[in-house]
Amino acid sequence: MSNTVEIMTHEASLNYTGSEAKGDGYYGSGDGVHTVAFYLQNYLGRIHLEGSLATTPTASDWFAIKIGASTDYVEYTSQTTETFASTVIGNFVWLRARVDRSAVAGSPTVYVIADHGQVEKVLLNIG
Repeated sequence: MSNTVEIMTHEASLNYTGSEAKGDGYYGSGDGVHTVAFYLQNYLGRIHLEGSLATTPTASDWFAIKIGASTDYVEYTSQTTETFASTVIGNFVWLRARVDRSAVAGSPTVYVIADHGQVEKVLLNIG
């Protein structure tokens, strides 16, 4: 089974969480392979991938999935345009992406697309 879904699009906000998407564990699949593609345009901040093993997750059921070289997130300290993919393995029931700009220099309080860029979309492929 191979299935691609969009789990995040641009939102005019400093920090936000994308849609929850069913992972391999939801379908009872055994390989647990998930590939996530992040499409960024002039992006500044951190991008996270989170998973849950709960069938009906609450706020405390979500945990970080490592996508950075040595962190659970990928951080951009200068505006960057790129598309990157990460393959993660786990029997995640649900996955979601999260934008976090709390560590951006100057601690902005208002989102400005020219200053912070955007996540155009995040795609999740299962299978």
